[in-house]
Order: sequence, then C-alpha cells, then structure tokens
Amino acid sequence: MAAKTYFLNFILICCSFQLCAQTDEQLLAEWTKKNESLLLKNNEVIESSWFQEKCLDLAKQMEFTQINQCHLLDSKNINAYVFNNGHVYFTTAMMRLINNKHQWASILAHENAHLVLNHYLKTLKKVKRPGFFFPKHKVKKRLKQNEIEADEWAKNKLLKFKMDGNQIYYFLKRVESIKGKNKNNSHLKLSKRIKQPQKDELIDQQLINAINNLFSTSN
Repeated sequence: MAAKTYFLNFILICCSFQLCAQTDEQLLAEWTKKNESLLLKNNEVIESSWFQEKCLDLAKQMEFTQINQCHLLDSKNINAYVFNNGHVYFTTAMMRLINNKHQWASILAHENAHLVLNHYLKTLKKVKRPGFFFPKHKVKKRLKQNEIEADEWAKNKLLKFKMDGNQIYYFLKRVESIKGKNKNNSHLKLSKRIKQPQKDELIDQQLINAINNLFSTSN
C-alpha cells in the first residue's frame, strides 16, 4: 500500500541527481534496499515465529511464491507494505482490525498482486518517462491503476482458493470509521471497491486471540 509513496519520492530524488542513467532494475533494487531500511529505522519489528509462520503458510496456500518474508511492525499506522524483494510488512494497527483469515488473505493477495503485476517497475518507468504534458497527472494515474489492478487480481485469486473476498468489506469499514472518509485515500473508497456482502462478518475468535497475544507479549 504505502510503499508506493516511498517509491515515488525516492525515484524523483534519484532523477534530480541524474541517477536515472542506471538501468531500471538497478534503480529498483536500490530503492528497495534503502526504503526497507528506512521503514525498519522508523518502526520496530515485533519478533514472532507464530506470525511469520501463519503469514507464510497463508501465502503458500494461495501460491504466492514471490512473498518470502512476513514481518509485524509496531506502528499505529493502519497499513501493509510490500517490497520488490518479496518482503511484506503488516502493522500492529492493521492486524488489530482483522477478524478472520479471509480478511488477512485479501490484504496479502493485494500486496502480492503488486509483485506479480510488476507495479513498481511500471511506476518507475512512468516516473522516468512520463511524457511532456501533465507528467504528475500521468504518474498519479499509473498509481491509481496499480490499485485497481491489484484489487482485481486479488479478487480472482481469492475465488480460486475458495476464500471469501467480500469479508474485506468489514475490515475496510473499520478502517474508514477510524480514518474518516478520506477521498484522497484509495484504500477507503468502499462504495467503489466492494459492495456490502449479504453474509455477516465471520468472527474467528481463535485468530483474534492469537493476534492479541502478540501485543500483550510485546508490551
């Protein structure tokens, strides 16, 4: 999600220092290394073998082969981050709002979609070569398209593995109640992203308790 913001800022800085002579792959690798380091510098990782195993098992179950590490960040920001090296991060604020594996799988699928669909590389190319007219608009359009594509890819993947993708509605509704209806946040436009499902929210108390235990042991 928010990783794309780090990405855009880094590429713009690089281009201003004429580093765009590097290949796209080199620049992307440099961005990945520097911005993952920045994320870890500003946020503490909660070490949990349970979390790592549960997350990677979920990724394996849905054949997300590009995700190779899962981490939990102690952060009040409701967000998930994925980097081009296959490392995915969930914040504690986000995990507190997850009530079942379908919601967790939906978020993981969305993050994995950015890797499968090469969104970071596509955005990098658009930043480097946006065209003469309205360059910022074209980059923003590419970022918006990334989110739409990731949602659609995740939806299809969840169906394939018999996950209830509509359960993410209840998670997003909780996010919306906390953050407010921010029209600039593409992740909060519920009416455009998903309709309210006919099924009630599934409450997996065992999963909720396991997640809450992560926070109680980290305090």
